[in-house]
Amino acid sequence: MEMKQAHTLDDKMRFYQEMLIQMVNRVEEAIYQAQYAFQNHDVELARKVVANDWFIDQLQEMVENDGVRMLISEAPYGHYMRHIIAGMKIVSSLERMGDHAAHLAKMATAKEYDTCTPFVERISEMALLGATMTRRAVEAFLDVKAEMAIEVAAMDDRMDAMRDSINADLFSTQPASKGEMERLLNLFYLTKEMERLGDHVTTICRWIVYMDKGERPKLNGPKDTEGSPMGPKKQA
Repeated sequence: MEMKQAHTLDDKMRFYQEMLIQMVNRVEEAIYQAQYAFQNHDVELARKVVANDWFIDQLQEMVENDGVRMLISEAPYGHYMRHIIAGMKIVSSLERMGDHAAHLAKMATAKEYDTCTPFVERISEMALLGATMTRRAVEAFLDVKAEMAIEVAAMDDRMDAMRDSINADLFSTQPASKGEMERLLNLFYLTKEMERLGDHVTTICRWIVYMDKGERPKLNGPKDTEGSPMGPKKQA
């Protein structure tokens, strides 16, 4: 990544956002590649996903360090401060999403999962939904649109339903051997990993709302019953 010297706070904020966008793009790509590697047993692509997770970690550190420097040296106010704080929180969720993608990719080496093809395909669908949510969340981030972020977070209900459906079928499956039992348990943990993708996107959406409205609501379903329909107001 080419480093350009930023003089004004607006220049520094643009550079800060560029790093965030790079990280989102890498995470989205990692999810798509991990899904493909997992579904098609593409070992080489899986290794690439795992290796590239290091770059996601480095981008997280760069964004956090840059955010701290601006908070200390620039004394930002209003929307500047909200954007910096939100960015530092968002990269934490993105880093964890990169980890989940890497874990999914690691399962691509297990060819014995050919016997569990229906589950593999359904878990792959969860991964694709996570990637779609990630892309729509970054669109909301770029435009700083709280309403769009809330719509994206609502997609997590579908992710939860997919997890519950897959797990119900996994638990109803009678394993024929100890090896098959281990495979089913591994798939169960993978559904949890993919469900967490949706949770992290929801967290990102909460911070997008904070950027736009100055409040950080709880999103999705019955959990959001405190205070207003968007949840309790939080001040910076």
